[in-house]
Amino acid sequence: MRQLQPVPSRGHAFGIDLATRLRPQFAQPMILVDPDDPVIGGPRCLVPVCDRLAVIFGKCSAHHQRWIDDDRPADVGSWAASAPANRRWLQQPAKCAIPTCRRSRREHGLCHSHAARWHQQGRNDLPQWIAEGGGPALPVGADCRFPACGLEAEGEAGLCVHHRNRWIRADRPPIDAWLLGCATFGQDRFDLRALAEPMRLEVAYAIQCRVDERRTITRPHSIRRLLRALPASGVTSLLERSSESWTAYLGFSSDRGHIERRFLLDAIGYLQDLQDRVGWDAEFLRDVWLLRRLGFPGRDARFAFTGIEATWLRELTKRWARWRLSTGIAVATVGADIRAITLFARSFPSLRGGPEALTREIIEVHLAHLAERFPNPKSRTGQLSSLSGLLRAARQHGWEPRLSPQVDLFPEDYPRLIKGAPRALTEAVMSQLELPDNLARFADPCGRLLAQILMGTGLRVGDGSKLVLDCIVRDGQGAPYLRYTNHKMRREAFVPIDTDLTQAIAAQQQAVLAEFEAPLFLLPRPTRNPEGKIAFSTATFRGQLRQWLRICDVRDEHGQPVHATPHQWRHTFGTRLINSEVPQETVRRLLDHDSHAMTSHYARLSDTTIREQWERARKVNIAGEQLATDASPLADAVWMKNNLARAKMALPNGYCTLPLQQKCEFANACLTCPVFVTTAEFLPQHHRQLEQTQVLIAQADAGGQQRLAEMNRTVERNLLAIIDGLDRPACCSGGALCSCSRTKDPHAG
Repeated sequence: MRQLQPVPSRGHAFGIDLATRLRPQFAQPMILVDPDDPVIGGPRCLVPVCDRLAVIFGKCSAHHQRWIDDDRPADVGSWAASAPANRRWLQQPAKCAIPTCRRSRREHGLCHSHAARWHQQGRNDLPQWIAEGGGPALPVGADCRFPACGLEAEGEAGLCVHHRNRWIRADRPPIDAWLLGCATFGQDRFDLRALAEPMRLEVAYAIQCRVDERRTITRPHSIRRLLRALPASGVTSLLERSSESWTAYLGFSSDRGHIERRFLLDAIGYLQDLQDRVGWDAEFLRDVWLLRRLGFPGRDARFAFTGIEATWLRELTKRWARWRLSTGIAVATVGADIRAITLFARSFPSLRGGPEALTREIIEVHLAHLAERFPNPKSRTGQLSSLSGLLRAARQHGWEPRLSPQVDLFPEDYPRLIKGAPRALTEAVMSQLELPDNLARFADPCGRLLAQILMGTGLRVGDGSKLVLDCIVRDGQGAPYLRYTNHKMRREAFVPIDTDLTQAIAAQQQAVLAEFEAPLFLLPRPTRNPEGKIAFSTATFRGQLRQWLRICDVRDEHGQPVHATPHQWRHTFGTRLINSEVPQETVRRLLDHDSHAMTSHYARLSDTTIREQWERARKVNIAGEQLATDASPLADAVWMKNNLARAKMALPNGYCTLPLQQKCEFANACLTCPVFVTTAEFLPQHHRQLEQTQVLIAQADAGGQQRLAEMNRTVERNLLAIIDGLDRPACCSGGALCSCSRTKDPHAG
């Protein structure tokens, strides 16, 4: 252990009366452990008569050593059933053999006084002398102060001879502290007797805070080494040294003493929070916000405004951040906003001159800097959105009237976003991920189930990890649905699930109920979560996913290792639905999107499916001639053009193959257009239009409208040719030498 070097003192917890904040259980020099407490307690020793916590292979340390001394019997259960309790220290001492005497036995089975009397009377027959009562009764003294001792005290210490000798062998410590230690012998406890005041109260307060937080398991054996090292530090308060100084002195690191180190850092944090006060009134005034003091999770999470040198801009950013947090904006989003404003402030020291120094020219220079520093348009857009949001909120709420109204960001200032490549995983990859043998290799059952949920429902990983325990509901027909919270849209949603996933979730529910008394989540966090009230971490799952992909050696079509993210399963889920011809409105509801614009991202990924259907269809032109399928390298480009044309001009009876750059001169007269093509799926429309056209021709002839009749006869001829071409079998070319049994004349016998 290193020598503790003098460092600038952090000071005592002035004005903090820790003694009044400690509950009676934690105010004692020795804090006894309730085995049923989820934080400081835990499973009991395998030995039925032992109440101590199991710390080594299901046994307390004493019984584990006794098991070793008994040559490590293989049948641990039978050995534990016969093992005695560790209570020899508290056994009742033997008393004097004289029935009326309550003093401790010394020699010859007698107390010191009766033994001396027996010697003085000539050492007569001892059994007879004891039976005769040993002479006159001795004066009755006070009871021994040792807990549960039924003997009389002898001497100034107030102890019987037996316990007085034990106290002397212990170097005559303060009698009250020694008695307390003896009373709790064989029980799990935090022994703080060696700590000076106020350090003892500080450590006790830290233990109490850990218990109240219900997060980190803190059992006596886990910090015993720390409690033994603190008295030799030469200080009387944890706040007299910095966290770095304590860590260096105790020799703690991530490899050694990390549990004790974390407890010590937490204890210092609890005391600093108590000294500096928590809540918005105190924290807003500081330039570094500790988010735990504002009620947000995270021991060390913080917002730092120190990089914003301009005082007016720093205060404006702090006000904006407080407002954003109070409206429910995610901590990560607000943190990104603060970093963006900090970058802007560091780029322009002239802003220290006041709000008037912020001009449109500075905005334009900032745009140039961002274009150089962030080539990715999406990253640049995030930086600009943060600055724009701050300026907009400042004007909306009147936070800074000195800001010029001309200083703003306009739509033209934002870079054009490049639509990214499809993120859906290919079926070749998904077939490997969904393989039962590969799923079985997922080490953590919680992670395995979360992967199955994400693949089967398309949930976002944050929503899937926070599923409540009772997450399955059924409709009137008994069909199962997964109930979840869409945290992005801040609402509850439902998605249908299959029987296999329902059974897997039900098995997980049973496992969670067996482990926790009143859990909240289906997938509870495996660490720092003694009551099951904290959800599975998405960061943990991402790490498990990377390891799983490595173990299973998942590779793509080119033989390359696959790097997959949880959100790609959402893209894959949506794309599979679209490719299975599920209506887009249904897909939108399954993914719980707010608008079709979000779902259309997956719809554009289904062009391959639509292209295959388009190629399978027999396409004919207005003359009824079948068009050959384009298999050239331009096939995809041709299909994209046709697909875009469909989006530009909706035709009820076919497709337009006119290039998009050209103007249509036929204007809704597609049946006389040379670039019009159609397929068999539109035959009902063609038959219906033929009947309507023939009616128009008859009416025009009857009315003497020859021009109108002639125009419609052209449409009639084209319709007859189209219907004939679509009705003709695929093998038939329609020529005179065709061997098909069908003739060109539909009226022929």
